[in-house]
Amino acid sequence: MAEPHIILYDLKLFQTSGLPWSPHTCKTRYALNYKGIPYKTVWLTFPEVHTEIPKITKSDAPPTVPVIVDVLHDNKVVQDSWEIAKYLDETYPDTPKLFNNDIGAQMFLYNYCTKKPLFPIFRLVLPAMLERSGDMRDWFVTTRETFFKTSIDNIIGDSDEQKKALTELLEPIGAILKEYPYLNGEQIAWADIMLAAYLNFFYTLQPDMFDTFVLKDDKAGKEFSEWWGRMEKYMKLEPPSPST
Repeated sequence: MAEPHIILYDLKLFQTSGLPWSPHTCKTRYALNYKGIPYKTVWLTFPEVHTEIPKITKSDAPPTVPVIVDVLHDNKVVQDSWEIAKYLDETYPDTPKLFNNDIGAQMFLYNYCTKKPLFPIFRLVLPAMLERSGDMRDWFVTTRETFFKTSIDNIIGDSDEQKKALTELLEPIGAILKEYPYLNGEQIAWADIMLAAYLNFFYTLQPDMFDTFVLKDDKAGKEFSEWWGRMEKYMKLEPPSPST
């Protein structure tokens, strides 16, 4: 394996290391995989994000992941998946592009998926996260309730309503995939990376539900399943080999 160019700070699912699950860190992981840039992962717990990330960023920005440290370029630190994607395109120009003079369209799809489908996905996977939280359950519930300013039961809400909302919100995306192999047309771009990361969040924590309400959904169509299959080789812990 090549020496890592990038250190990626990722989020543990409580005490489970080595599981790519976070919808935000996976955007960066899949982008690195697609570009074939060697990297290594440093896994942090939820509390460690708050204690360790400020030491790395050395800024007043909220402590969030993903964060990368570019070992090849003076240990440059970049935070936030969108900023990381732009940085990778600029700094590694000989790797496949995430943006091709279409950053406005990519931003539209990014904002749509982040503000629309991601929220019902989060509400559908939240019970599974609570089941895995172990001795961090009280901390996790308290921090979520503080952020959303309501009870955990209200955040979860009615699962049938969330499923209906998700299939309706995915319908216009499915319409694109009926015409093109990727959201950007004939090749992968940032929008595909981002959507794969969000759907992987659902797949990792609620695989049966994901199969029923995404891959087999009538509104999105079978094209979603075919697109998911094309994206799978980039949805790994490490970059695929050049021969894959």
